[in-house]
Amino acid sequence: LTVDQINSLNVDDINSFDRGSMQPLRDDHAGDAMAFASYLVPLTFLARDDTRSDFKTLGTMWVEVTLLNLGINGVVKAAVARTRPYAYDPNAPMDKKTDRTARLSFYSGHTTPTAANCFFAARVFSDYLTDDTAEALLWTGAALYPALSGFLRVDPGHHFTTDVIAGYVIGASIGILVPALHRDNDRVSLQPTSGSVNMGFSFQVSF
Repeated sequence: LTVDQINSLNVDDINSFDRGSMQPLRDDHAGDAMAFASYLVPLTFLARDDTRSDFKTLGTMWVEVTLLNLGINGVVKAAVARTRPYAYDPNAPMDKKTDRTARLSFYSGHTTPTAANCFFAARVFSDYLTDDTAEALLWTGAALYPALSGFLRVDPGHHFTTDVIAGYVIGASIGILVPALHRDNDRVSLQPTSGSVNMGFSFQVSF
């Protein structure tokens, strides 16, 4: 954003749902910490004998979840180029508003990996657990953790509410879908690939 573009921003152009949740810009150390901590969730597979013995397979699936999630998020952010809420904040620093990340609001790059990691772990553990109460607590925790992470992105003015809702839904869907594909259909293969200048995925269906 240029300074002229920033000065011409009008908060009334924002939909009423997002406008009602806008907050002044503040540091978001708690949101950052929750997002980074979620990448440690798959290490909980080492806590049980059965998941530890399958850790290589589970680790590969987690890499697929992570790369797919980050890849989609990066493409959508660049394509949509939504202006962050703090760009409308007259008290926010101008250098923050003119930084390229000020146009990468949709969708939340903190909420989506947090949801993907938590729901991936819940989906995997649900195949190993035999205790219904433990499984219910697991899914409850998997749902609440990224929800709190998303709130901690909206409350300090870094994201709109719809940014974190979209990130939550997409991240959770990827976290559930990847292990489901591996478990329920051995004819479908989704594998990360890399070359000298790029990274991607190989998706194969056997007939």
